[in-house]
Amino acid sequence: MSATVIRAQGNLEGALRQVAQKIFAVCKSKSREEPLVVGLCGGRSVVGLLGALQAESVDQPRDLLGRIQFFMVDERLVPLTDEQSNYGGLKRLLFDKLVEQGAISESQLHPFVTDPAQSDFGCSGYSDELRSLGGTFTVVVLGVGEDGHIAGLFPHHPALAQSGETFVHFHDSPKAPADRMSASPALITGAELSVILALGEGKRAAWAAFNDDSVAVEACPSKLALKAGACLVVTDLE
Repeated sequence: MSATVIRAQGNLEGALRQVAQKIFAVCKSKSREEPLVVGLCGGRSVVGLLGALQAESVDQPRDLLGRIQFFMVDERLVPLTDEQSNYGGLKRLLFDKLVEQGAISESQLHPFVTDPAQSDFGCSGYSDELRSLGGTFTVVVLGVGEDGHIAGLFPHHPALAQSGETFVHFHDSPKAPADRMSASPALITGAELSVILALGEGKRAAWAAFNDDSVAVEACPSKLALKAGACLVVTDLE
């Protein structure tokens, strides 16, 4: 399956506003009875899009914004107050602003709460929480790493072989910190829309692999996003 590519050379802000508009358009296309779940990743690549989503939210109907449920696509197995927490970054850059402007309520936010007392650190409970809201992502936002990873799914990592629409945990991430949780491949491919952020010179090799038909998903996990209902890519690379 191919992707729709938005070129961001010279106008990244404008490109990200287009992506934000598309995300809200997909949400608007759903009936009031259908769940709206947006899965957001952590990392530097998503920062600009968070600003675009906040800016575009001003023009969205309040009843639409009040229906969107926000989940984490990946997280470090740390307390929410830890500076490494992906949720903490999203909270500062987007969630707090949306709550302050009255666009959403705290009840729409679904952080992954690490529970060391559980053998799976809380993944089964988080999976159940998502299932109670339909069990799938309407939109999933994914930043591409330098090695082509998305969420917590790294090249040739055992997590890529996990089956089922669940969240998984592991303690051998090739990128620090080692302890992480991630949406499974099936959760990502089951999204109605996947959004890929391939931004920055450091992502050039990953971008080349993403566009190379001879490279397998196992070597470039970002290709999982192509299996979603639709895939939208924004890049500043040729």
